[in-house]
Amino acid sequence: MKLIDNLYHYIWSGQDNNCNSYLFANVLENGGHLLIDPGHIKTPHRGEAALERLLRSIQDDGLDPTLIGLILLTHCHPDHCESAFALRRELGALVAIHESEAAYIKSMGGEVDLYLKEGDLRLGFEESLDLRIFHSPGHSPGHVTIYYPGKKVLIAGDLVFYRSTGRTDLPGGSPEQMKESIEQLSKLDVEYLLCGHPYGHPGVIKGKEEIKANFAVVGSMF
Repeated sequence: MKLIDNLYHYIWSGQDNNCNSYLFANVLENGGHLLIDPGHIKTPHRGEAALERLLRSIQDDGLDPTLIGLILLTHCHPDHCESAFALRRELGALVAIHESEAAYIKSMGGEVDLYLKEGDLRLGFEESLDLRIFHSPGHSPGHVTIYYPGKKVLIAGDLVFYRSTGRTDLPGGSPEQMKESIEQLSKLDVEYLLCGHPYGHPGVIKGKEEIKANFAVVGSMF
């Protein structure tokens, strides 16, 4: 579903665990799409066809899912990255993740084409899409968040949810790093906070004041 301009959000509505996905349409060469966190192929407990559902939703929005050319992963947990392997294999899409997560991806049988580093990321097709990558550890060592300054959008992965934060008890998690990452991101000018899961809320938080209030709540948890 379109959120603003060429940015689409796909909120997971199944019964099993899977992530929300986000897509910038027609921002790559030849009109290709940038997809962020495509999620599971099939969910682990109920076997829901998560990737099939995502691709169908993209098509229902009038977009060609075969034009997905680049996949950015906020982190390496399977509920965010598993489908990236299939899309790389079937569509030739490039996969990008923080370098410190790449070894885990390879242990899962996946491949990485590009490494994300903190700083600006410019993608160009007709008009450039200027993003900013933040290294935001805490949930995982190489977790990244993606900021779109032009429209004040923050794609937060599993760092921040509605009135809660991501887990820090998984391998490589750190409450101290989580706190530092959240403090850094809370200083950004954000009108749309896009979360990695629909936990207690669809995960698309709108409005500067509501987002500030959300950061205040999650900041008080540390």
